[in-house]
Amino acid sequence: MSCPPSRGEYRGLHVAAVQARAELVEWEPSLPRTNRVRVRRHTCVCESPIYELCAAAGLGFVRRIIGDTPTSADESAWLSFRAAEDLWWRILRGKAR
Repeated sequence: MSCPPSRGEYRGLHVAAVQARAELVEWEPSLPRTNRVRVRRHTCVCESPIYELCAAAGLGFVRRIIGDTPTSADESAWLSFRAAEDLWWRILRGKAR
């Protein structure tokens, strides 16, 4: 489900409610491992936490931002991009948190 555009800007997808037997993701504090991270997809900023599917150094990971400041970000393990994208979709569908 998408949030309606606000003045023509894309705000991101909404995350489904967590399912009963959802996989628990091991979140670690975000560390500056590389000088460039590309955010490939993100969830809507109207709900916390905000999730971002990120790519860097040929790998992928999901970043979780709780609250209003990006300094409070956690991230999943760094995986192949395909595995990170799979984790992203499991989070969006409520199958992982």
